[in-house]
Amino acid sequence: MRKTLLSALLVAGLSGCAASPDLPSTYSLDSNKPEGLAIVSLTLSGKPLDKVSGYEYRIREALPRGEAYAVVSQHYASARQHARAVQDEGKERPFTHSVVVKGPNNSDALDIQDAGKTTGRLAALRLSPGDYEFHSWQVREPSPYGETEYKPAREFVYRFSIKPGEATYIGRLNLHLGQANNQRVAIEDRQAEDMNLLGQKYPALRAARVTASVGTLQP
Repeated sequence: MRKTLLSALLVAGLSGCAASPDLPSTYSLDSNKPEGLAIVSLTLSGKPLDKVSGYEYRIREALPRGEAYAVVSQHYASARQHARAVQDEGKERPFTHSVVVKGPNNSDALDIQDAGKTTGRLAALRLSPGDYEFHSWQVREPSPYGETEYKPAREFVYRFSIKPGEATYIGRLNLHLGQANNQRVAIEDRQAEDMNLLGQKYPALRAARVTASVGTLQP
């Protein structure tokens, strides 16, 4: 069964209204619910976050080790085939969604600072049990010609696992974008700082047991 992300923030296609936060402010873990939490902080360096118009990551179901996703493009022979494809869109496809750090429809506060400057936010993602991976990012900024978009030339892989009724801290993903458009994603363990933020945002989770599982990027 295809896994479902339970946070309205991560549902694609929202427009014209503010997206819901990751969690309700009164959210608490429940071992009877078929869901768990991924706690992750997402930051940007090299470019001021207040100057960019959009910053997000892509997350998807993880394949078994040694396997990789193929690039799939559909070509239609008729308008009827295209209509059928639109109707069936999403069936038998792997779960994939955006984790928005900053964007026009994101109502979650940018709550991580460095040297007095806002650099990102803490995210608490409700996920069905299973294995997932961050695999891409996107940054957009205004330019004299409209808007400039940045993406990685090659996808990266950062895997993590979710268990029902449990919260898992998976670290801080920092994207560094240099002046020469060089980029680097790094994983940091900032548990003490991030757990303090989590308790401020979601008081009902202050006493929750959070398992730390900070991994490494895969080539």
